[in-house]
Amino acid sequence: MNANERCLPRLNRASDGEWTLVLERELAHPIEDVWAALTEADQLPAWAPFAVDRNLDSAGPVALSHVNHEQEDATRQGEVLLAEAPRLLVFRWGSDTLRWELTSDGSRTVLVLRHLFADRGMAPSYAAGWTLCLKGLTGTLDGKPMPSMAGSQAVRYGWQELHDEFKQRFETSGPKAD
Repeated sequence: MNANERCLPRLNRASDGEWTLVLERELAHPIEDVWAALTEADQLPAWAPFAVDRNLDSAGPVALSHVNHEQEDATRQGEVLLAEAPRLLVFRWGSDTLRWELTSDGSRTVLVLRHLFADRGMAPSYAAGWTLCLKGLTGTLDGKPMPSMAGSQAVRYGWQELHDEFKQRFETSGPKAD
């Protein structure tokens, strides 16, 4: 798989009838820095679509609050299922499961996000959102001041165009088996 293909989200059908959106990025940062950005409560709001009430470096309950979200019920209960520093983080966000896998390649890190969810119709929305969030993560790790590109702010940064592109792509290519 070449670098451009790694940047394109893939949609897979999971064996249990759910769907898995897979995004892969190569980051020019050591694995410890990427792990910190994924797990430390004070770093997450800079790039992620949620803020948390604790670090995500150990198993147990966590409250995840949507950023840039105007609804009163913007907080969902979640649970860190697995945290194996600095390589694997798995947690539930509402009914969805997010699996973050990190592989060190010297001073670089390969990040693979697997987002497991039930409603296939949400795939283009999730793909567009995570694409923007991972762009924010990359910029944050690079030390750039990044605007929040999540929640209601996402449309300012190309969310609709990405959504439309991924919707067409997922309809034409069809899902792969997990």
